[in-house]
Parts: sequence; structure tokens; C-alpha cells
Amino acid sequence: MENTELEQLDRRRSMRLDLENEPVKLMWKNSDGEAESIEATCIDISRRGLLIMHSDDLQIGTKLIIKFATEHADATEMKAKVARCHRKNFTSYHMFLLLL
Repeated sequence: MENTELEQLDRRRSMRLDLENEPVKLMWKNSDGEAESIEATCIDISRRGLLIMHSDDLQIGTKLIIKFATEHADATEMKAKVARCHRKNFTSYHMFLLLL
């Protein structure tokens, strides 16, 4: 097996958390430098990133701050960028956010 095949196999075996439609807030700055945010749904998370769903798409390469909706005021924020985006159906997009 080649090294890249082993790496892909290792990634697939890594632990994933099934968040079962956990709400997340995505925050970023638009091309004018203005802050924007949306509420999205996290489908799952792995050591490399998150799969989220939203009714709108985001441009690939957009850098984001991700914040999980929680009762705690000190919720952890994560930095990520949009790595992939595709239409799932007529009403939603799936986006893979690569953790930075």
C-alpha cells in the first residue's frame, strides 16, 4: 500500500463525533471587511474538520470562526476555512470546513 493510501485509511479510522444536527454559528468578514454570521447545522466533526449544512453556500477558501451553540458563555471557538461545498438537495448545501 502506498503512503497516501495508508494516510487516507488512517483518517477514515479516526474518531468522529456524530453531533446529530448540533447548531453552530459561523462568523467571517466579507470582502468589504464587514462581519457576517449565519446559524448552520453541524452534521459531524473529525480531527480534520466539520461537515455542516446550511440553506446557502459559502465561497471555498472563506476563513471562519466556528462557535457551537451552548449554554456556557465561554464556548470554544475554532478557526476553519471552507474546503468543499456542494448542493445536497434543492434546499441545502453541505460544506466541509477544514480546521486551521
